[in-house]
Amino acid sequence: MQPHVAAFLPDNSGSGIVVGSPATWLSSWKERGGPRLLQSLVRLSVLSGVLLTVMLAYVVWDSPPYSSAHGLGYWLGVLGGSLMLVLLLYPLRKRARSLSFLGPLRHWFKFHLAAGIFGPLIVLFHSTFHVGSINAAVALFSMLLVVASGIVGRFLYRKIHHGLYGSRATLGELQAALAAQESLLTALGERHPVAVAEIRRFTALSAGYERSPMQRILHFPLAGVQRAISRVRIRRALHAERKDADVATLLNVIDENLYARQRVAQFATYERLFSLWHVAHVPFLILLVLTGILHVVAVHAY
Repeated sequence: MQPHVAAFLPDNSGSGIVVGSPATWLSSWKERGGPRLLQSLVRLSVLSGVLLTVMLAYVVWDSPPYSSAHGLGYWLGVLGGSLMLVLLLYPLRKRARSLSFLGPLRHWFKFHLAAGIFGPLIVLFHSTFHVGSINAAVALFSMLLVVASGIVGRFLYRKIHHGLYGSRATLGELQAALAAQESLLTALGERHPVAVAEIRRFTALSAGYERSPMQRILHFPLAGVQRAISRVRIRRALHAERKDADVATLLNVIDENLYARQRVAQFATYERLFSLWHVAHVPFLILLVLTGILHVVAVHAY
């Protein structure tokens, strides 16, 4: 017998209480827009945290309440430096199968991302956003270089994986998923030939990105812009024809189809860029470790 739960959610009766099994409550929560509300709250919390951090950073930079060499400032440096040092555990865990007992790789990846954000941020607060010596400047520059490299790597990672923590995608998988959507064009072409023509135009345009290195350089970054233009043209055509009541839903389906076509066209390039990024990111990490050690030695020696 399933337990019953009650949630203070609005219902048709006006009582504000929904009673039922956990599965019933979850279904009701989803129908009432619960996931969207939760996502909005998370975004609001993140934005509030960023704004608060920026305000605190300005206060610390304008009138440093502590010294980076003593007390709180010193221990902030120890904490931030330690977080960046343990960043190296993720690539070690990734390559050494003997360390599988330390836990799933996806958890290490999450920790790697979190440490890559909070470690440098704490180090910046440690420095009070001022550079007092050449060795500190070199260490700071190396840290910012690794952070920038990590942001680029995260972007490329998402382009060739199923989500941020998912498995690596393949071109065959993406092509199969796109082929499964071809029935959409067949059904759509009967009612909206202009929309189908625009989708075909975008497909031909995006396929051209892989023809030559020069075309990839000139057109590859503009794929998203071209997709947005196609979406605007399709929206105008749908509104002009007025054959479907729920145009917004149809537009979302079409936009997903356009994005799938763009992803197939760009996948090979993103794979090459991700491989090149790996080649550059590892030396940046090594440089960060060496300059960090040099900074710590210089601080304690002099």
